[in-house]
Amino acid sequence: MEKDFESKVQTIAKIIEDVTGTSADKIKAESAFLDDLDLSSLEVLSVVAEIEKEYSVKISEQELLSIRTVKELAEAIR
Repeated sequence: MEKDFESKVQTIAKIIEDVTGTSADKIKAESAFLDDLDLSSLEVLSVVAEIEKEYSVKISEQELLSIRTVKELAEAIR
């Protein structure tokens, strides 16, 4: 994996930890928000809001509907 991508995954993991209390060490790129991490839809929206602030990006509602994993969220950050 490229360094920039891995950095995004680590940042997302830290934000998930801050929002939910789930240890960042347990969060992998392949982790699914609902199935693996057991995040509620509200928690996912909170994570996305923090990502948008952190990276000064806007993730469209349409794009958000297709994002299921940490990897997909990292790929959505442009």
